[in-house]
Amino acid sequence: MASIELLILFTLFSGVLAFFASMIRNILGPVVTILASLFVFISIAYFGYNGELDMSASIIPFVTFEFSYAGLFFAIIVTFIYSMVSFYNPFFAKKYKSPAVYSMFYLFNLVGIIGVFFTSNFLVLFFFFEFLVWTSFFLISFGKSRKAAVSYFGFSSIGGFALLYAIFIMYNAAGTFDINTGLAVVSGTDATLVFILFMISAFSKLGAFPLHIWLPFAHGNAPHHFSPVLSGALVKLGAFVGVMGLLRVSVNTYQIDAIGLDLAHYIIAVLGALTIVFGTLMAIRQDDAKKLLAYSSMSHGGYILVALTLGSSLGIAGGLYHVVAHGLSSAAAFLAIAAVSKQTGTTKMSELGGMIHKMPITYVVYLIAIISMAGIPPMGGFISKWLIFQAVIDQGLIFVAIAVFFGSIGSFLYVFRPLAALFLGQELPRYKGKIKEAPFFMLLPMVIFSGLIIYTGVFPEFFLDFINNIIVEIDQTPMISLDVSAAECMKNSNNSIAVRVKNHEPATRNN
Repeated sequence: MASIELLILFTLFSGVLAFFASMIRNILGPVVTILASLFVFISIAYFGYNGELDMSASIIPFVTFEFSYAGLFFAIIVTFIYSMVSFYNPFFAKKYKSPAVYSMFYLFNLVGIIGVFFTSNFLVLFFFFEFLVWTSFFLISFGKSRKAAVSYFGFSSIGGFALLYAIFIMYNAAGTFDINTGLAVVSGTDATLVFILFMISAFSKLGAFPLHIWLPFAHGNAPHHFSPVLSGALVKLGAFVGVMGLLRVSVNTYQIDAIGLDLAHYIIAVLGALTIVFGTLMAIRQDDAKKLLAYSSMSHGGYILVALTLGSSLGIAGGLYHVVAHGLSSAAAFLAIAAVSKQTGTTKMSELGGMIHKMPITYVVYLIAIISMAGIPPMGGFISKWLIFQAVIDQGLIFVAIAVFFGSIGSFLYVFRPLAALFLGQELPRYKGKIKEAPFFMLLPMVIFSGLIIYTGVFPEFFLDFINNIIVEIDQTPMISLDVSAAECMKNSNNSIAVRVKNHEPATRNN
């Protein structure tokens, strides 16, 4: 059995250890980050899946934890991305004036992740949320521009204070900071205000329109090996806030009978659609591969917003599956670009070309990642986009459906631009005879990501069964199991994906 409290204390201690180890020798700090983040991921994944996570807290004062399928789902995905990206830390440590500080804050950042996904108290949630923002601010500042870190911090603060305001409104209604009680008790005008505040918080973390300004700026200027964490992990906090608040707070607004949604959810769906379109159009214009992927992350955040807003079992399943699919593919794509930058010193497409001959494995990794991002079978991105598109069509949201379809076509165009420019273009004379494939420990996480991207497209049942538990947990019925592979989707492209209704309750847990 693993204790969440002890995992937090272990990660804090490991961060301090990484700092002092780096002071002795630069390579030691990054090694500690690798070992510690791997331990955290394995502990949460193994013990969480087997129902053996201990939620009691007796050492850290005023902190309470609670198991939830949603928290476990996000924690497994995010800690996995952290553990894989940590393999890049040793290769970039020499570029920083203080690699010891980077290693320490990287693990401190992971502490915030664990706390956010497993706490049962709103004030504790806010504390870990802000702890995460502060450590991310310092990590982004190690990149090319400190203004990018300030921009991230500013917009994250907007989301943080919106969340805090919502917390106090729910405390006033419930008389407790307990998350489940507060979400259940708040009603009337207060519920509408809490809904809006949760929306602001979710939009600021996802980088959704119109709170998207920080995202391309931060991604483009953050350390190359921290961008995969920003895109694949940290922005998914917005999706978690959406699952926690937007789906569970009942708002009494005008019901639009023609589409079966109330006005509040319809507005979010439209903003999500605009996020898809705007992110797609801006991505097409970029010359820097990292900024292109940053706008891609913005666009894919719009998919998640649209799906979760629908509130249907199919929409929630599609949105949460997209968290998995895009988390893996964006992390793999950013790592591939980071590997190219490590070998060449640039991420601008106009300054690169012909890398397929020098870095063939990196090329294949990027190819697999963008196939998933474009929603092409047999990758995980196809499954999630198909579910989202089906959910939107079932709801009769024509404008949103057009935006979703446009985003899919647009992503097919822009994600292949770096493929053509970086890897398939003509090799520049300055790189001839100087570029080699990335080192083994940079290739290892990329290959693992690629394998999982294919797995999520061919064998989606494991993740979808997990998502079923989340759907029931947030009181959505019926509970669905989508036993479908990418091949089956293609065979039944003219029909809705078969939905098998399960009539059983989620497993109970005694912690």
